[in-house]
Amino acid sequence: MTDIVVLSLEAWDQVWRRNQHLVAGLLRADPTARVLFVEPAADPLYAVLRDRVVPRRGVGLRLGPVLPEVDAGRLWLLQPTKWLPRVMDSQVDARLARAVVSAARTVGLQDPVLWVNDPAGAATLRATGWRALYDITDDWLLADRTPAEHARLVDDEALLLHRAAEVVVCSPTLAATKSSSRPVHLVPNAVDLAAYQRDSRRPSDLPAGSVALYVGTVHTDRMDLPLLARTAIALAERATVVCVGPAPLAPTDRERLVAAGVVVLGPRPAETIPDYLRHADVLLVPHLVTPFTQSLDPIKRYEYRAAARPVVATAVAGFADSGMPRLTVAAAADFPAAVLAALPSCPVGADGLGSRAALPPVDTAVPDWSERVGQIREIVNLVVGSRDSRARPTVAIAHDYLTQRGGAERVVLAMRAAFPEATVYTTLYDPAGTYPEFADATVVTSPLNRIAVLRRNHRLALPLLAWATGRLRPDADVVLVSSSGWAHGVRTTGRRIVYCHNPARWLYQTDDYLGPEGRRSATKAALVVLRPWLTRWDRRAARSADRYLANSRVVRDRVRAAYGIDATVLPAPHAIAGGDEHEVAALTDWADAGFHLVVSRLLPYKNVEVVVAAFAGMPSRRLVVVGDGPGRAGLVRDLPTNVRVVSGVSDAELRWIYARARALVAPSLEDYGLTPLEAASFGVPTLALEAGGYLDTVAPGRSGLFFAEPTPAAVTAAVEAGERHTWSPEVIRAHAARFSQEEFVAALRRYVAELAEEPRSR
Repeated sequence: MTDIVVLSLEAWDQVWRRNQHLVAGLLRADPTARVLFVEPAADPLYAVLRDRVVPRRGVGLRLGPVLPEVDAGRLWLLQPTKWLPRVMDSQVDARLARAVVSAARTVGLQDPVLWVNDPAGAATLRATGWRALYDITDDWLLADRTPAEHARLVDDEALLLHRAAEVVVCSPTLAATKSSSRPVHLVPNAVDLAAYQRDSRRPSDLPAGSVALYVGTVHTDRMDLPLLARTAIALAERATVVCVGPAPLAPTDRERLVAAGVVVLGPRPAETIPDYLRHADVLLVPHLVTPFTQSLDPIKRYEYRAAARPVVATAVAGFADSGMPRLTVAAAADFPAAVLAALPSCPVGADGLGSRAALPPVDTAVPDWSERVGQIREIVNLVVGSRDSRARPTVAIAHDYLTQRGGAERVVLAMRAAFPEATVYTTLYDPAGTYPEFADATVVTSPLNRIAVLRRNHRLALPLLAWATGRLRPDADVVLVSSSGWAHGVRTTGRRIVYCHNPARWLYQTDDYLGPEGRRSATKAALVVLRPWLTRWDRRAARSADRYLANSRVVRDRVRAAYGIDATVLPAPHAIAGGDEHEVAALTDWADAGFHLVVSRLLPYKNVEVVVAAFAGMPSRRLVVVGDGPGRAGLVRDLPTNVRVVSGVSDAELRWIYARARALVAPSLEDYGLTPLEAASFGVPTLALEAGGYLDTVAPGRSGLFFAEPTPAAVTAAVEAGERHTWSPEVIRAHAARFSQEEFVAALRRYVAELAEEPRSR
C-alpha cells in the first residue's frame, strides 16, 4: 500500500492544477494508494486585515470527493487553520506540521511519502522524517519577499533539497538551477485532453459578446495587474476581459480591476474550465516578466493550446519561444493592441447555440496528464523504496561568535556548504562585521546579542561568554561545533562533533593572546580571577564532546595537553578562488608592479608590525596589509610610504589582491595556516614563520619558504630568498588543491553519519 501526504499550494476544489491531476491519476493507476491532500491553511487574521472579509477557520479534515474509477475513502482533504502570522508566532509552521501528523494518524496512513510543493513543507519533514518527494513548480527563492521571508525560504529549500529522497521539477529552467546541488527529475505539466473533447456549452456567467479570458490564479507574483486593467479599458468597445480562478488580491487591487471593466468571476469547478476556455474569443497571459515567472512551466500553456483559441501573451516562460499555433507574443506596451488584433470579427457562439459545432477542433498535439502520471508513479516508487529519511540525522552548527571575518568564520561557511539546512547558533552576531554569506543562514544568538557594544567588541563580553554559550541549546541529532574555546560548551540532547581551531587561547596562551600591552590590562586581571572557574568549565565542556577534530597537528598536540583528548586532524579548507574579482581603487597604481602581501587580523600575536618594520628598511619593495582589528590605529600611525593598509575588503576584492601579489608574508603565531592556502590557490608563494599551523599548509621549496623567528631581519632575509627562488604557479596551485572544500565537506558528512549511527557510550 502506498500512502501519500500532499502539501499543496492550492485547494482541491478550486483551479485544478498539477497536484490534483497527478494525485487523481495516481489513485486511478494504483488501487492500493491512499492520499491525504493538505490544502493551504485558512488565515482568519489575514482575511480581516487585508481582505476585509468575515474570518473563518479551516474546515479541517474531511473525506474527499468521489473520483471516477477511484473507490471512496482513498482521498482525504485537510484544511488547517493558521491563527497568527509568523512575525507573531515563530512556531506557526511547527503547529501546522503537527496538524498534518494528527490528520495522517486519524485516517490511518502508515509511514507515508511526503509530497511537498511549498518550501514551508520543510517543517513537516523536520517533524516527521517521512520519506519525501520535493516537487518544485515555482522558484520561490526568486519571488519578491521580505528579507526575513527570503531567508526562511532559503533555509527551508536547502533542507528539502538535502533530505528529500527524490526531487522533481516542472521546467527546464528549474532543472538547470536546482540540479546544481543534486540530481532532479524533469516532469513538465500537461492537460486533460478528454475534458476538451467532450461536448461543450457556453457558461452562463460569461458576459455577452466577445470575451478576452484569463484562467488561473490572479496573484501579484505573476499577474501584471496594471496591464490587465489597461487591456480591459482598451477593449471596452469590443470585448470584456474576464478572469476565472482564485483572486487573492488586496481590496484596492480588486477595486481597480473592476473599475477598469475586468470581470473577476473567481474559481469555478474544474470540470467547467474547458468550457470557459473553448468559448472565449481570445485567451490572455498578461504576466510579469521576472526571474520568478521565467522559472515556470505554466499549465495555461497546455490548456490554452488544447482549447484552440487565439492567445496573446507577454514574453514569459512557456510562451515566449514555444512555437504555439495561434499565439502572439507582445511587450506590455503593445499588449492591448495585440489583443484587439486577435479578436475575431464574429464572437464565438454568435449563432446563439454556443455548441461544439460552432467551435474549432481541439488541438490534440498536447501532452496528456496520463503521460505525466506514469512518470510520477515511477518516482514515487523510488521514494517508497528509498532509505528512510529518518536515518539521515538533523544537523545544527555552533560557533563562538560571528562578529568578524577570519579563517574560523570561513570554516563555518564550509560547514554550511556540507549541511545547508543547518541552523547556526552563536553568542554574538554582527552581520556587518562578518561575511555577508551568513545573511542566508538562520542564526540563533544568545541574550548577549541584544547589547550592541558587545556585538562590535566581543572581547568585552569575555567574562560572560561561558554563561551565554550555556544558553544556546541546538535542537538536532548532531551538533557540529566550530570552537576556539567557547562553542564546545553548547547544551544539546544530540551528539557533538567539535572542530577545534585552538584550545582557549586566553586560558592556555594568555600572554600571546593579550600582547605586551594587554599583559598589564584590566582584562588580564579579570582572567587571573576567573581562570580557575573558566578552566574547569572549559575542560568539562571539551570532554563532553562525542568526537574532537583539530585543524592542524599543532592544535592536535595542544588539545591533548589541555584536555587529554586525542583529536583527529582535519585541515580546514580554502574557498576563496574561483569567483569574480573587483579592483581595489586604493591599490590600482600598484597593480602592475605587484607587491608583497599580509592578510591578517591586526592583533598582537599576528606580528604584522614586524613585517611593516622589515619593509620600512626595503623602500624599493611594496607591502599591502589586508586586515582590521584593535592594532590598526597604532599600525597606520607611522606607516612607511611603501606600505598600505586596506580594511573591510570583499571576497571579490581579496581575490583581485591575491592575483596581483608577488608573495604572501605570514608572520603570525597561527593555529592553522589558511592564508598560505588561499595565496597558493592563485599560484602565489608564501614566506611563513616556521611555527604553528604553517607547518601543515606550507610545503618548503614548492609552495613557500620558512623563516625562523618573527623579526624584521628574518622577514627581510626571507623576502630576498623568495625573490631568488624559481616558483612554479602550477605546482603551488596543485598544493592548494589538496586542501579543497570538497574534501572537507565529504569528511564532515562522513563523521556526522558515523556518529549518528554509533550507540551512545554515556
